[in-house]
Amino acid sequence: MKLCKYFNYSGLDAIKCKSSIHNYQLSLRNQYKKTQMHRVIILLVLIPFLFSCESNNSSTNKKDSKLVVTTSDSSATITLSDNEKKPDSSTIDDKPEESKPISAIIPKSTNNKADSGTIKTEEEVLKLKQAHTQFNNGTTYYKEGSLDQAIEAFKLSLELKPDNDKAFNYLGKIYYDIGQKNLSLSYYKDAVRLNPNDSMSMVAVGLLYYEMGDFEEAANYYNKTVEIAPGFSMVYFNRGTMFGQQKKYQQAIDDLTNAIKFDPKNSEAYINRGLAHFYLTQMILACKDWHKAKEMGNSKGTKAIDLYCSGDKKTSK
Repeated sequence: MKLCKYFNYSGLDAIKCKSSIHNYQLSLRNQYKKTQMHRVIILLVLIPFLFSCESNNSSTNKKDSKLVVTTSDSSATITLSDNEKKPDSSTIDDKPEESKPISAIIPKSTNNKADSGTIKTEEEVLKLKQAHTQFNNGTTYYKEGSLDQAIEAFKLSLELKPDNDKAFNYLGKIYYDIGQKNLSLSYYKDAVRLNPNDSMSMVAVGLLYYEMGDFEEAANYYNKTVEIAPGFSMVYFNRGTMFGQQKKYQQAIDDLTNAIKFDPKNSEAYINRGLAHFYLTQMILACKDWHKAKEMGNSKGTKAIDLYCSGDKKTSK
């Protein structure tokens, strides 16, 4: 308005001047408002875009800072990738934390279980190998007749593997061979305890009780052996011989017949069955068994024939 006065407009010209200036001011205001609106619109468009960028950067950082799993021959370890931002000194201890094996991950290079028991398992495997070696040493010494060394080897084997019934069986044999029957009985019983189907140890226990004069306990073990090994010739021979000692001659004949059935080359079974027939005054059957034993090269058969099966001696007692 001052501008109109400056140019000394008056009357109609002054009104036109004021009107023009007013319109111009309105135009400037409208233009200013539009400019402001444009800025607001631009901001509204840019803000989501900026947030989106920030989110992508965060995601990228997360990807860069992922953990990397590395494997070796015996374990799997989780370590940080090179792109991860290290924490500052205010968030960690002065001593860096060492990477630890992860039990849930099994490396491809081994079949062992990656858990806390791996070392223990390896130790057990080593002990089993050492036990096997000592057992083999014991059998070699036993075959060579080096009984003291065999005993030592079998005992070392049992220290490493206490459930080896075969080692107990061998120790039972050795102590029987050197005349220590009580020790032999103890080891044979341990073998049977660990393996109730061990017919050799079972019949050996029966034999030891028989030799100690305990026929009842001997019969108990012989009967158990027949149950688990009904085709085992030795048990019938031992039990039949025991029945003969007890003067149960018919039972002796039955068992010795089974012994011959399962082992026809057992000449001693023919000798003992001949004796059972002899005591039952069945001389023809007795001499027949002794002749069979003689044919097999058993000198006892020859002596029995000379005594009881020639001339007048072929009769009953």
